[in-house]
Amino acid sequence: MRLSLKDYGPTEVHDRKYFVSLYVRDPAGILMEFATDGPGMTIDEAPVELGRTLFLPPHDANRAEDLRAMLPQFALPGEERFPARDLPFIHRFNRPQNPDGATLVLLHGTGGNEADMMPIARRIAPNSTLLGVRGRATEEGTNRWFRRFDATTLDQQDIHSEAEAFAAFVEGAVASYGLDPDKLVFLGYSNGANMLAAVIQLHPGVARRAILLRGIQPLEKRPDVDLSDTSILVLTGRDDAFARNAPALADALMAQGARVDSLELSANHGLVAEDVTGSTEWIRRNLSPDR
Repeated sequence: MRLSLKDYGPTEVHDRKYFVSLYVRDPAGILMEFATDGPGMTIDEAPVELGRTLFLPPHDANRAEDLRAMLPQFALPGEERFPARDLPFIHRFNRPQNPDGATLVLLHGTGGNEADMMPIARRIAPNSTLLGVRGRATEEGTNRWFRRFDATTLDQQDIHSEAEAFAAFVEGAVASYGLDPDKLVFLGYSNGANMLAAVIQLHPGVARRAILLRGIQPLEKRPDVDLSDTSILVLTGRDDAFARNAPALADALMAQGARVDSLELSANHGLVAEDVTGSTEWIRRNLSPDR
């Protein structure tokens, strides 16, 4: 076949383990794939076991746990199914084998989605249920939590309306999925941390335990609210370009009565291993029975 297609231009052959594929472009430039039937999907498991085990390519072996956290979870025939509820935000759950009763609600950064924070959240809390949520604003095709006019000017009206919608989402998720409100921990990164900071200040009591990764104060006018029942961990990067704006957020939250722990890490805007260890220890302290 490769010889018969030589007049169409270069061809590529790739061994896909379960079949062999040949790629060639037709005269219009469309990439065509021709694949063999064999050796087939049963070379490494019996036909009756197909679809029961997740197999990953060898080059992704070091990312196996991260990929498992991000992929949708399905129920096999005969197993109990977890129905999805129609709530204001697109969302996805990831459930561990031995859940501890806690739920981490995850808010991604700009360009992320509902699965984006699940790998780091799974490392932070191996036995907690993860609820990833997708922001509803978009900017040139990338997901965000609220609009902005430019890099430093945020749409205050949109922040208020989206914070109200997110508060309603949390209330609906708690009721619909039977979540324990006393074991909810909110984890937001960058734009997600900014959204979470707005929710905390505009709707006290919705997120009483929160971890803000690389967040800044998104509100131009600080609300006069009582956050004395709220515990917050603020993690900033020493070399983060936005780090100079981080103290204003912690100061605002403390002025409103919140218990705030602040840690400055040897990092930039990206997440590092210390974000995991710091968050894990903070959750352990703040979800203990005597808190």
